[in-house]
Amino acid sequence: MKTIELSEAQRLVAEGDKQSPAERLELQQQRLRELVAYAREHSPYLAKLYADLPEDFTLTDLPIVYKKDMLENYDDYVTDRNIHMQDVLKYVERPAEDTSLLLGQYSALRTSGSTGNPLPMVRDDYHNKIHGQMMAQRLMGGIPMEVLSLTRHHHASVIHLAHGASSYNDFLRTKAAFPGVAHNLIGLSCLDSINHLVEQLNEFQPTTLTGYPSMLVPLAVEQMNGNLKLDVKMVCTSAEMLTEKDYQVLREAFHCPVLNNYCMTEGGEVAMTRGSSHLHINEDWVIVEPVDKDMNLLGESDEWSAGLLVTDLTNFVQPIIRYYVSDVVRISRKPVDDCNLLCLEINGRMLDNYTICGKTFGVAGLVTESEVWPHLIKYQFVQTADDTIQLRGLCSADSNPEEVLGGLSKHLKQFLAQHGCPNAKVEWSLEPFIPNKRGGKIPLYVKL
Repeated sequence: MKTIELSEAQRLVAEGDKQSPAERLELQQQRLRELVAYAREHSPYLAKLYADLPEDFTLTDLPIVYKKDMLENYDDYVTDRNIHMQDVLKYVERPAEDTSLLLGQYSALRTSGSTGNPLPMVRDDYHNKIHGQMMAQRLMGGIPMEVLSLTRHHHASVIHLAHGASSYNDFLRTKAAFPGVAHNLIGLSCLDSINHLVEQLNEFQPTTLTGYPSMLVPLAVEQMNGNLKLDVKMVCTSAEMLTEKDYQVLREAFHCPVLNNYCMTEGGEVAMTRGSSHLHINEDWVIVEPVDKDMNLLGESDEWSAGLLVTDLTNFVQPIIRYYVSDVVRISRKPVDDCNLLCLEINGRMLDNYTICGKTFGVAGLVTESEVWPHLIKYQFVQTADDTIQLRGLCSADSNPEEVLGGLSKHLKQFLAQHGCPNAKVEWSLEPFIPNKRGGKIPLYVKL
């Protein structure tokens, strides 16, 4: 395991902000060579994969790694021979009150696994402290630390309140780690109607508010309309695309810093806001390569990618090196704002709200109910009438679409009935998905 003192992590992250783009790229290459050398020495799988690398290799000499490669070779892929996939999966399913480390050294989590193959991800001390400092210095830079105090302020999160959801598990473990102030933390369900969320937030009066943009933006509208009455000092969004328009709505409504962080289970904090709506790549620690459908690098192109290759230069226990992620992105080659870093645009999950039977909900509720439905690979919700949602889906080859989509449709109808819409209809269809007019991923919700 690679470790680092907190003071050293603070120094390295701070130094990265003072470097020129050329200096950061040179440092990036030094860190890449160090990571690859460590991986070849300690990972049997990567040692074989990199066996024919030239001595003076460059980034593009390194082969692309896919999720299935890591899953199929997991025990030989990790660099600690004491780590085994079955133990990691057992660890991430531990009770929320258990705040212990894996093998006494590592943190671990897993991807959502909507296709039934969640990837266990182990992180070492070096990764955790470097990425923690990027959060503290870059994302939260300029915000008084007093705002984050769990003893003096209320903190509200609008998330999916289900065991297995990473955000909810993190919420529960935070409460368990600070039992004396657990009453200052509240988790609100993204499945609730906007009206019910307004009632709960008005009663709780949080200082910080976190959640999905698709849930926070309608709450911002309620704030501007005078129905929501909060005096928050910080708003944090995650998991979905935050548009410039939505960023400005949140700023106008709450009159406080609005933070957005593009992070992933595999690569950590890839890009984050730095005082504006722009997502700046942490290029001294993370390498992002947009690619087309044939895995060709897009380079300077303004074209939306078909995916990206991500390299995390901080994780030495489960190296992420040119790892393929299906997110649709593009990079602005001209640094903006004052921090002189490249910007990342994401044409990914951007969820709307929908009104059915007179009640308004966030699409995030439908998504979280469907995300891990067995044999469902891809899905889309199409609102065909004021009281009707149509579910379209792509199912695994070994499944019966009628059983998969029919079962989920019944489940979603029950979900809507439980939230005050007993007359709502949920149908299913094998019609093709309706594409996004902007290109990129298929939108999760469409209103006809």
